[in-house]
Amino acid sequence: MTAPPTASPVSPDGPRTAAPAFSRLLRAEFARLAARRFTRLALGLGAVGYLLAIGLIWHTHNRVNPADIAQATARRDKLIVEITDQVEKCRRGATTEQQRQECGQPPTPADFPADEFLRNHPFLPEQVDDYALAVGVATAAAAFLLAGTFIGAEWSSKNLIAWLFWEPRRVRVMAAKLLALLSSVLAVAVLAQVVWFAVAKLLLHYRGLPVSRTGPLAAHFWSHVVDAQLRAAPLVLVTALIGFSLASLMRNSAAALGVAFVYFAIVENVIRVWQPDLQPYLLTTSIAAWVASKGFTVYGKPVFDQQLGYVAPRAIHISNLHGGLTLVVLAVIATGAALAVFARRDLS
Repeated sequence: MTAPPTASPVSPDGPRTAAPAFSRLLRAEFARLAARRFTRLALGLGAVGYLLAIGLIWHTHNRVNPADIAQATARRDKLIVEITDQVEKCRRGATTEQQRQECGQPPTPADFPADEFLRNHPFLPEQVDDYALAVGVATAAAAFLLAGTFIGAEWSSKNLIAWLFWEPRRVRVMAAKLLALLSSVLAVAVLAQVVWFAVAKLLLHYRGLPVSRTGPLAAHFWSHVVDAQLRAAPLVLVTALIGFSLASLMRNSAAALGVAFVYFAIVENVIRVWQPDLQPYLLTTSIAAWVASKGFTVYGKPVFDQQLGYVAPRAIHISNLHGGLTLVVLAVIATGAALAVFARRDLS
């Protein structure tokens, strides 16, 4: 006679099931992020806007030829002759001191580069870095919006509470969401920079001036561009963490966007006026210091300058390292606060 089958253990709350592995949580978060309509809309609009911006840059610049350079040089030389005649007229009958203070020196070709007199505005090598940083800032702003709406929608729809029935360990749930979000926005930021690198080469070849015009910098021009892109792309991690944390703390995407608007439009401007020495610790200042090639300079409270002999604002130089560390600290504080509140909050 066979023994009856053993019944599976049942808890008072129902059948016991094993908690999902972290890889399953992560795959689910990637799927949820990709399935969201806002994600698709943001990626679609971002791609269209990116292509339109590239098309506009392409349309507004034209490649120069020797005839264009000759015409620009002729216009430059004509201006130099006119200014030189004015200087000579000023010097006639004037004392040496008057000549020095009022007339100045005749200009040289080095004072007026011929490129400034071109009428077809070729794409300049110096613009590659500027546009790379602009791409980084744009993707960072998009990452903030995407992160805020991602977790904000989870709170608004109560899906985050339902997730805890499947995986009650709250930190694991948030870690999966953050990892899926950060890896996705970083991939988009890197892709945007790779596209710009290729487009910049095409622009310089077909619509711009040669890299050789940069002189000694030409040998390391493209490595310098890559360095700028490597600083710009990781901005998405900081802005995504801050946007995610604000929306999680407030359980609402619109509230997070409102706080961000108040901070950028009011709080930072008040601090710059009331206590300018605190500027090195502001978010926008730290971003500027991080992405700039040699840091960023702001001006603090006026102090007496011994060399100038009068009161002048104190120059405060913020290095790349200082700006990057400040961004990391701000992101860690915001994320830590969001995780701590979520781990302690009663969701019943």
